Formats: sequence, structure tokens, C-alpha cells
Amino acid sequence: MSYEFHAHFSFALQDGTVQAFALQWLAGETQELPKRWGDLRLLRDPTARLAVLAQAMITPQLERARSGTRTQAGGYRLWVGRDAAAFLARQRTTMQQLGLEPTLPDLATLPPGAWALRLTFTLSKPYLSRDDRLFHLLENPVKKEWVFDVPYIAPSGWKGALRAALRQMRGYTTPEQEANDSQMVRLFGNIRGEEEAFCAGFVQFFPTFFDRLGLEVINPHDREKGVGARGPILLECVPAGAQGALMLLYVPTGTAVDAQQSADDLVVVAQGIQAMLSTYGFGAKTSSGFGIAADDLVDGEIRIATQTLSLKGKRLSNLAAEVEHWLKTAL
Repeated sequence: MSYEFHAHFSFALQDGTVQAFALQWLAGETQELPKRWGDLRLLRDPTARLAVLAQAMITPQLERARSGTRTQAGGYRLWVGRDAAAFLARQRTTMQQLGLEPTLPDLATLPPGAWALRLTFTLSKPYLSRDDRLFHLLENPVKKEWVFDVPYIAPSGWKGALRAALRQMRGYTTPEQEANDSQMVRLFGNIRGEEEAFCAGFVQFFPTFFDRLGLEVINPHDREKGVGARGPILLECVPAGAQGALMLLYVPTGTAVDAQQSADDLVVVAQGIQAMLSTYGFGAKTSSGFGIAADDLVDGEIRIATQTLSLKGKRLSNLAAEVEHWLKTAL
């Protein structure tokens, strides 16, 4: 047996008949194994099956493996619509049992002026991103955690989206404008390459995990002819209605901050989060309206010193005002 996964399960090297039957089993369309490829029974994990199915990208079976036929859903599209939710729910449960999903730390162990924020939101528009892996049936798979294959937003993704939202709010169009803003540098660090030594910001982000997958179809049109340039394109997404938790931690490092400066930074971050989630969006294709959250927050909290503000039932559009009003009594 070969120790290289794709070399042993070589879908692309099978003849057309075997590929056709294997495709149906790999996508979950049938429980009957191909008679001439019994080794497939070793693939018990859905992600392993889909990895083999991804080899169809270099075969004539590509469109069939992606979405089935004109008259019947099949392939990866069928798996996403029928089986993905149950699979991702099991993966999330396992992660939680292993203690792999983030939780907010005890502020008593952190320097003075630290605060933490957790905000559970619901997507009102699908979230799009681009996965790091190159071998996938779709041209635009959503970013997933490498071990558990759960859709997620990396900490760096949140940092970039919030930073971009605050830049737009402040009207910055050049790196020099941000570099001269001491609060932006304090929150996010200086821009790499702009300074001799890189300085990290006070705000640290956590990953956000989702347990739903969906597919969007776009059909780019030729600007001159006004017709589809290449036909419909399937985009993998986290669909509207999915819930996620945005979590971040503000920890003064290397320099002392007073309570008022810490509070000012919290208000600015709340303003940025409000704009990012409700106006500018996060992820890919935000200019087309993707990556927007619903106004009603599911849950959440903000901790500063010994005080806690509950965000359960609050409105995203009132987030900054709620925080500013609360800080007047909390400090």
C-alpha cells in the first residue's frame, strides 16, 4: 500500500465507469461501493471521501462531481445541502469537548486596563473567504480549520477587517495617515515595513468557528456584451442565518495606560465593530454585500476590571452608544 493518500486513492487514474460509480459513493449519493474499487471502504471520514472526490477537478467528471446533473442535485452540492450540517455539528461538539474553542480569560491575571469582548452574531448575508488549500472541487472554497475542517475566521482575518473598517471611518487612504495615528498604532501595531522594528498592538483576536456551509451561485457578465462571460460559478460560503462569536482581548503591553485611555480605546473598537459588522462587511466580496451581520445580537459580554456589560438581546446598531453609556457608570 502506498503511504501517499492521493497516490493510493487515485480517482483521476480510474477509468470512466469506475469514476462514475465512485463519484456517487464519495458524495453520499449511494451506499453501494464500486465493485471494481473496494479499497474505498477504508474511507470512513467524510473529509477523506471529499478529498478523493476533489481529484475530479482534473477529469471530465468535474461538473458532475460539483453539482450533479441538470435534473438532479448530486456531487458536492448534494453533500453540502444534505450532510454538511450534521457533520459540522459533530466536529464542533468534539472541539468543545476537547476544550479547543476559545473562551475569555480572567482579567485579574492581566495588566491594569485590560478588557475583553465577546459578541455572538447572526449572519444576515453569507460570509465568503478563500481557503489556504489549493486542491478542492470548487474554485472558491471557504476557509476551514485544518484539522477539523470547520469553517472559520482566523484571528488575522478579524484584525484586518476591523482595521480596514476604522481606516474607512477615519477617511485614511494612505499608510502614512494610519502610521501617524497613535491610537491606531496602539490598537493594531505599526504597519510592517513602515518601522525598523515591528510593534504588536494591544488588541488580540480569537478565531470564530461556524457549523453551517452553503453555496452561492454568481454569473459574472461581460461588460460589453451583457451576457454571462463563463457561466454560473459555485462559491462555497457560510450561509445567512449561521451564528458566530467575535472575541477579542485588549492587553496593554510594554507601556502603562490609564483607565480613561483604556475606556477610549474600548469605545473606538466598539464603533469599529459596529461599522464592520453592519456596514462595511467582513470576508470576501464585501462590496457586493457579503459578510453582514443581523442587527439583533444573540449574546455576548464586555468585561473591564470587575464590571461586566451583557450584550444579550442588544442591537448591533446601538453597540457603541451602549458601551459609552455603560463606561460612564462603570469607571
